[in-house]
Amino acid sequence: MFTFQKLPIYLLLIFTTSAISQNSNFYGKVNLNTKEPVVGAYISLKGNGIEKETTSNINGSFSFRNLPLGKYTVLFLSLDASPKTITVTLNSKEQDIKVILQASEFQALDEVFLKSKTVQQKIIEKGFAVNVIEIKEAAIQSIQVNELLDQSAGVRVRQSGGLGSHAHYSLNGMSGNSVKIFIDGVPIRNFGPSFSLNSIPPSLIKRIEVYKGVVPPHLSDDAMGGAINIVLNDITKNELKASISAGSFGTYRADINGGYRNNKSGFTARGSAFINYADNDYDVWGDQVAVTLAAGEPDVFIHAKRFHDRYRSQGGKAEFGFTRVDWADKLIAGVLLSNMDQQIQTGATMESVYGNRFTEQNTNMYSLDYAKKNIIKNVDANAFASYSRLNRKTIDTIATQYSWLGYPTSYFNTPDVWATGAEAGDPTLQKDIDQTINTRVNLAYHVDDNNTIQVNHLLNTFTRDSDDPMLPAAENALKEDREYLKSIVTLSFENKAFDEKLRTSIFGKFYTMDRTSRLRTRSSNTSTSTIFIEENNITSNDFGFGATISYSLSPKITVFGSAEKAIRLPEANEVFGNVSANLNPSINLKPEHSKNYNLGFTYENITFNKHTFGITSNLFIRDTEDLIMQFPTGSNEEFYENSNIGKIYTEGFDFTVDYNYNEKIFFSANTSYFNARDYNVTYDTNGNPITPTYERLANTPYFTMNYNLKYKAKDFIQKGSSLSSYSNLLYVHDFFRHSSVLGGSGKTVIPNQVSLDTGFAYTFPKNKVTFSFDIKNILNNQLFDNYALQKPGRGFYGKLSFTIL
Repeated sequence: MFTFQKLPIYLLLIFTTSAISQNSNFYGKVNLNTKEPVVGAYISLKGNGIEKETTSNINGSFSFRNLPLGKYTVLFLSLDASPKTITVTLNSKEQDIKVILQASEFQALDEVFLKSKTVQQKIIEKGFAVNVIEIKEAAIQSIQVNELLDQSAGVRVRQSGGLGSHAHYSLNGMSGNSVKIFIDGVPIRNFGPSFSLNSIPPSLIKRIEVYKGVVPPHLSDDAMGGAINIVLNDITKNELKASISAGSFGTYRADINGGYRNNKSGFTARGSAFINYADNDYDVWGDQVAVTLAAGEPDVFIHAKRFHDRYRSQGGKAEFGFTRVDWADKLIAGVLLSNMDQQIQTGATMESVYGNRFTEQNTNMYSLDYAKKNIIKNVDANAFASYSRLNRKTIDTIATQYSWLGYPTSYFNTPDVWATGAEAGDPTLQKDIDQTINTRVNLAYHVDDNNTIQVNHLLNTFTRDSDDPMLPAAENALKEDREYLKSIVTLSFENKAFDEKLRTSIFGKFYTMDRTSRLRTRSSNTSTSTIFIEENNITSNDFGFGATISYSLSPKITVFGSAEKAIRLPEANEVFGNVSANLNPSINLKPEHSKNYNLGFTYENITFNKHTFGITSNLFIRDTEDLIMQFPTGSNEEFYENSNIGKIYTEGFDFTVDYNYNEKIFFSANTSYFNARDYNVTYDTNGNPITPTYERLANTPYFTMNYNLKYKAKDFIQKGSSLSSYSNLLYVHDFFRHSSVLGGSGKTVIPNQVSLDTGFAYTFPKNKVTFSFDIKNILNNQLFDNYALQKPGRGFYGKLSFTIL
């Protein structure tokens, strides 16, 4: 029987087995005939009963180690070059070659895909439950990143409205800040709210990695429910691209991005800019959209149009430095400038309607990114540092009451006014300055070809200064302070054994949090109350650990599993609140703790004739203590507040089937189900335990299905052109808004939801111009997410994409 006491023995046996030396190390470098290195080339080696594959790195280099002496056939495939096959004979301990590929027009992605392992397969082989979303084709559609994520198994993106609205991400039952978002491994919170997932032009993105449960150590944050990592395109050649789009509800978007690299000096520059605008004036209806036509009369439910929900954002990002030089694989300095202004239509639910409240904010971020393989022998290093400053202003100074009719009410006055003096409480012109410093350092020591030790350190500091000139002078003079520090150190060990069929890793994480707040507090709720500054300081130290394992039964079949004890520290906004988002402070929030388990398999590239199938399945368990959830609060549920809700136990699965016929017809279907139950034990007045009710977790969709059908045709109408079309059907089963009590549609029970989208994209000859057209929510169904906040109905969108260079 396996015991933890025997674990070191097993690891020693694996280490010893995998460390047996072989006869030859085979190195090489791949260049185009234009002398540029080939990045990401697929390289397959066969011979002497051995089959291995790898990809070239950012310098075009690759290696195969511990090969028996003899003759081998090596295949090279790249999107930028013609395929090439060579024969090599290994007859020495170290052998080095240089390979020249003939540059050519863009090679079909399917040719490379069919002959190589996908990124998803390679990550799964490390033991992680992951979905990988390739962006290349979706980048030419009028589609947002959140919509792509919503089509992925186990993922539910929950938005509170149209373009620019706040989004929560749910992965297999864990949601909110339990799911961390990264851009190239950097936490997205550093980029500011105007640089959200939906603001990033899809043409900048190479792929999206969705980790469900255990997260790789190099994403060294406190993700507990999983992580979403946006991987941006590398600069491998000079390019310039742009797109413009327009659609329903006053939606307009434009972006431009480009890159330049000097092959001799390695100097590299990349820039991008975007503009987003939306009126978000779509129809809403249901039992939260009610008006009173006259004083004393009952409410009347109506079809209304959102009238105070305009969203504008714009931003630019510039990066410059050096890549693929002798002294660094990458040294890039960057600056990001972005701003947004947004009208606020409702409070936490649609029962609170605003007509004048809005927010403005801008973010400046400065960063430095460094990476170098073999900085010293067998040691790889990368580091990232950033400083960001967010300026935010919330404007709510007019007391006029509005209804869903879109104009001020006049039941008792002309117009009616709120007694508090503003729409969401007291009048405010609050200004917040949030400053964040983030550093991340990763060192990887390759003990040999099969064993690697990694150390990661993430350090994040946050401060907020606030000022509100609408407060009485004496009260505003009492200055508030908010400070937050988070440090996470990760140590991991990775092993490959039995010709890389068995891969294991173990890791430990040490979490440190220190937060201090000095906030204004009233001595009582009476007219004679006094206001003073109350200081609160909380420090915590926690230790988490875990392991992953995978075994390749064949080149096409892999089984994988993982387990971890995870900790999630409360985020600064959860603790300190955010006036512009109607989020109250929750000073005493505790960290979440969870035991996470995953077990799954993938069976890829099942082929016969022109048919190809793939199957991926994942089972999971989440045993969570002190889960942090956000709830509406107040008599009208106008504000949000975060709370720890005790013990939640979750079991579930997700399942995906992919099919394609002759690389022309593609079909994907996935299903996700989980059962999250409240296991809290309460006590009566005598101290006796009360049996838990085991109610389902509120406001949480637990059963979803997604079906996607695509068709691609070449030489459509014109030779050298291409046409792609798609349809996507999403089903979300009904779920309880508050607790397991039957109630009205869109109120206590959020009803079943069906969303059907379709569209096409036509690329003209020479691949320089693409036109796409999309129809979203064709059936014009009511779609809800957070606490019955309705999303847009049927919409039509067109997009033009240009490749200038």
